[in-house]
Amino acid sequence: MIKTRKISIVILLVLLLAGTAKAQIQEFTLKQAQEYAVQHNYQARNAVIDIAIAVKKIRETLASGLPQAEASIGYTNFINLATQLIPAEFFGGKKGDFMELQFGTKNNASFQAQLSQLVYSGSYFVGLKMSKIAQEMTHLQLEQVQQDVRQAIASSYILCLVAEKNRDLMTETITTMESLVKDSKAMQEKGFMQETDADKLTLLLADLKTNQLNAANQIRNAYSLLKFNMGLTITDEVLLTDNLDILLMATDPEGLLAQTFEVNNNIGYKMMEAQAGLSKLQVKLAQTEYQPVVSAFLSQTENAQRNTFSFFNTKEKWFTTTIFGVNVGIPIFSSGKRFYKVQQANLNYEKSLNTKRQISESIALGAFTAKNNFQVSVETFRNKRDNFELAKKIYAKDQIRYKSGVASTTDLNQTYNSLLQAQGTYLGSIMDLFTKKFELQKAYNQL
Repeated sequence: MIKTRKISIVILLVLLLAGTAKAQIQEFTLKQAQEYAVQHNYQARNAVIDIAIAVKKIRETLASGLPQAEASIGYTNFINLATQLIPAEFFGGKKGDFMELQFGTKNNASFQAQLSQLVYSGSYFVGLKMSKIAQEMTHLQLEQVQQDVRQAIASSYILCLVAEKNRDLMTETITTMESLVKDSKAMQEKGFMQETDADKLTLLLADLKTNQLNAANQIRNAYSLLKFNMGLTITDEVLLTDNLDILLMATDPEGLLAQTFEVNNNIGYKMMEAQAGLSKLQVKLAQTEYQPVVSAFLSQTENAQRNTFSFFNTKEKWFTTTIFGVNVGIPIFSSGKRFYKVQQANLNYEKSLNTKRQISESIALGAFTAKNNFQVSVETFRNKRDNFELAKKIYAKDQIRYKSGVASTTDLNQTYNSLLQAQGTYLGSIMDLFTKKFELQKAYNQL
């Protein structure tokens, strides 16, 4: 009985601990969410692995020019020895006759070890340079992925805050409407309002609560997207600690718009520069096919021949052959193959320079467009913000007029719809403002 109680207590503690761990909430500012995603986002993690692969590739290329050693062991059993025909007259026999002779032993074994070293190869040295540029490109790709991740996190983070702002505004409106419905029913009971007007307000309140449910669903979806982009699981609990209004005040559109764009700081341009460098090395690689390749080797072979399988008998002899040599591969004539290969590489390099110029202009155009879009989004936000404040003011006045009997339910409903529309466009302008800001920051390499 006591043992059963102990087991029950242990199980209870485990369940309590599991519940506590599940309920743990992780808090993130916008900056913290971005840095967390840079470390845990799936694309970012793969980009880090790509860098590790590039490092290994450089070492692989370097190792191909270092001493190489290999060994082989062979065993041959002649079930039937090869027969050779020898003129019989060599041994005093009749001319025209042949003697059948078998040479060799039934069991043969060999062991060979060879050491080789590349002395000179133009393609080897060019390959090393290409590997290093490829590694630089993986670092740039990581930086680009991190920029994309930061932008995605920033957008989804703001989306969560905007969705929560929408819910809060909806809650305020519902609270006001509930009070209005309550007052309307009281006025109806006293005969100061028709039942139809009170019912219309009740329907309006029901519609508001339906919108509130949709707002709550939008929040769940926004958080799910944020957690996915961050590399969290769907069941993880997060708390966003940045305030939307404070982030709006920190937008600093004047400072951002006053900055000068530098194409050399753009990641896309840097990657195109690296690609042009690779194309230039492709030309040199093609040219190395005109150069000789020099290598040296040292080889030692041990052979043993036995009629019986006695290779592990140390008293029997093994015969040694040692060879040192140098190989020089000299290209002489290829019917123009090497020439046209170099020409193709030159043309590809010229294409890469044209593409680099095109990308440069495209990036500059993108930055110019992003700047203009951000400027428009700032003005749009200010306009929609003022419209929303005005719509709230009108709605509040119409509520007073409605209670006083001056305004009808239809008037109040129209004012509410105008408020709802102004609220939606205002929240949309906030989202658009931040989206355009992040695009401009990305162009300026400031994310």
